[in-house]
Amino acid sequence: MKRLLMVTAAALVLVGLLSGGMVQAQSAAEISARVDVLGWPYVVSISDEMVDTSAYKKEGPYRIGFVTIFQANTWAVQFTHELFEEAKRHGDLISEVIHLDAQGEIPRQIAAVEDLIARGVDAIVIDPISPRALEGVLKMAKSRGIPVIAASSQIPLDQVTAWVGRDDAEYGRLTALWLVEQLGGKGNIIALDGIAGNPVTEERWRGAKEVFDQYPDIRVLTRQFADWGFAQAKATMANLLPAYPNIDGIWSGGGAMTQGAIEAFIDAGRPLVPMVGEGNNGFLLDWIKYSEQGFTSFAFNNPTNHTALALRLALMALRGEPIPLEVHATAPYIMSLEQAKLYARPDLAEGYWVGHTLSEETLQTLWGK
Repeated sequence: MKRLLMVTAAALVLVGLLSGGMVQAQSAAEISARVDVLGWPYVVSISDEMVDTSAYKKEGPYRIGFVTIFQANTWAVQFTHELFEEAKRHGDLISEVIHLDAQGEIPRQIAAVEDLIARGVDAIVIDPISPRALEGVLKMAKSRGIPVIAASSQIPLDQVTAWVGRDDAEYGRLTALWLVEQLGGKGNIIALDGIAGNPVTEERWRGAKEVFDQYPDIRVLTRQFADWGFAQAKATMANLLPAYPNIDGIWSGGGAMTQGAIEAFIDAGRPLVPMVGEGNNGFLLDWIKYSEQGFTSFAFNNPTNHTALALRLALMALRGEPIPLEVHATAPYIMSLEQAKLYARPDLAEGYWVGHTLSEETLQTLWGK
């Protein structure tokens, strides 16, 4: 991979954490100045390996198949609308977008891909639930001359034409390192995670566990799955608080789970502890609100535009242009209260995600109050 500035920025954060002090202005500024590799928003690195797509070349306009995991949380909703808006930007090249949602079910997602193949779409953009379960049907699509671009969830690259996403293991490592630093290398941690078995979930936890395992005085009391959702995380944490009177920190696998954890602590009358989060508006607003009580956090910022980038790759493939096998897209980390205030939008609903490429009109439609 061409890591470019991504390596520099991540290394600065890691060095700062491991040396016992959080890196502030310099690393935050460098992270915010991500290299614009393709001239595309949030792209921080691409693979050296380029894919020859000449076999996919055909005349447009094109019919695009789009398969999502679910619409059960607000990140997924915004992620979905990113592709719809990107498609409008290429109206002369796209005649139809066929969106099929798996509603969180593997068999339904397999059936969706089979349906799109049968309907003769020209390309497929998919966020895969389970790479292992989808291997056969994705390879079938490729064998039928349909380029398959995976967005967000990681997948073996031989199953797809190209992949767009972020380094989830980096998410786990950096957030875990921040939490360990906040706790002085010792303490009791609760881990809230996404969907069991999902590649995003497992990669983020793998990165975090690599860090926690290096600190014998860090104890992970329990790891619970809350599907990245606010309500699930709040209910899960409410059930855990009576069982664990001594909790020093919360590691969250992202989504809206940190906001749910914060509100469970508040409802239970428990003092807030350091928690890691992700760039969700509701969480950022809570961070700002409860900073007066000493609450502090560190947020990974996972942009919702992976689908938009995947659609661009699909269109390039259909024009027979070489495309990178991997594209990494990550928004700047939110490393301080000042940055949380910069990114938060009090005028929008809590479901808004701050790393995006949507128009203000679409944001108001989705999240306007």
